[in-house]
Amino acid sequence: MFNRTRYRLALLFSFVFFVLLNALGATLYFTTEKRLYSQTDRVLENEMRAFEGAVTRQPRRDFLFRPVRLMIFLHWDTEGKLLLQVPRENMDEKLPPLLRDAGVEGKIVDVNADSTYYRLLTRDLPGGRLQIAYNLEPERNVLNDLLVVIAAGSLASLLIAVLAGLFLANRALVPIRKAWEQQQQFVSDASHELRTPLSVLQIHLERLFRHPDRTIEQESEKIAVMIDETRRMSKLVGDLLMLARSQTHELKLNESSIELRELVVKAAKGFEELCEMRQIRLEAQVHDSAILIGDPDYLHQLLVILLDNAWKYTREGSISLQAGTDGSLAVLRIEDTGIGISSEDLPYIFDRFYRADKVRGRSDGGSGLGLSIAKWIVEAHNGVIRAESMEGVGTAIEVRLPLERHARPASGRYRIQ
Repeated sequence: MFNRTRYRLALLFSFVFFVLLNALGATLYFTTEKRLYSQTDRVLENEMRAFEGAVTRQPRRDFLFRPVRLMIFLHWDTEGKLLLQVPRENMDEKLPPLLRDAGVEGKIVDVNADSTYYRLLTRDLPGGRLQIAYNLEPERNVLNDLLVVIAAGSLASLLIAVLAGLFLANRALVPIRKAWEQQQQFVSDASHELRTPLSVLQIHLERLFRHPDRTIEQESEKIAVMIDETRRMSKLVGDLLMLARSQTHELKLNESSIELRELVVKAAKGFEELCEMRQIRLEAQVHDSAILIGDPDYLHQLLVILLDNAWKYTREGSISLQAGTDGSLAVLRIEDTGIGISSEDLPYIFDRFYRADKVRGRSDGGSGLGLSIAKWIVEAHNGVIRAESMEGVGTAIEVRLPLERHARPASGRYRIQ
């Protein structure tokens, strides 16, 4: 599929380049031709005024005016008899009558005399007709040489257009190929994640049909499992939909002013009981009170995702949530004493469906989408997120978000336990 697309793009780009280069050559040729002929026409107009003045002042005397090179001056009477010809030497006898018959009053015309081209200007007077013919041989030689150069350039432009077309086609396919691979990986991962809960549901439903006489109480364990898998599948579908809509920019932030302390307190309170159940110490501190501009729901979801990850992979020890300011930024840092992440896996933890063998497992109920959603929330708020971790020691994730403009952080230290 990509090869066919590459060839089509290369052909299209090559055609566009070829047309543009040849259009440039044609523009150069016709512009040069127009300028050369315009200069010739101005010379003819100036010489005709001088010629007319000389003939009018000295109608019966020999013409003493010496024209410029490559120009022919003719003076005819009213009966078509040649009164004056300059120059007289080295001129074909058939040329003056040809010029006389081709002349048009007040207009400049081109005349072909035995493959020699002239630019002819004619002026009718009460006593006869004046004509000036300009030999276009130098101008035509320039145009012919230019045409040869353009023709050679046209052949070269074909090769250039093909090479440029292939180069641009390959460059254009890079993001398309990457997007296609991401889409294929996304579909594959999503199918893999959905297959497990669907298989569990199918197995337990088939078991229920095998014993239709049993009561709900007797099958309550299987029903509970199906409910858990349904909830998990529903959450996974919701996360997938959210990420898909975030890529198409359909999700809009409902921004408002958010007090940093309230954001931290609300998120920490939701994990107090969970940490007590595992006998994990949860500590939350707000070093400076500040105002953020953002979506309260998404920012709360961000902290819930990060705290949930810390809780899942911390069996003993503590979880710390620190909040403060650094210049115009609010800084949130979540640290845990969990199992940590290897240096090989750390660069990929924000990728969709990524689960390191030791860090993310399906038994923990994770789908590998939480940190991807967290990254999107941070970037949607024009912030940055980064992670530090060491296996067997713990993980720290730091989020930096811009503060409300003109808002000044209030000094103080708040401890929430």
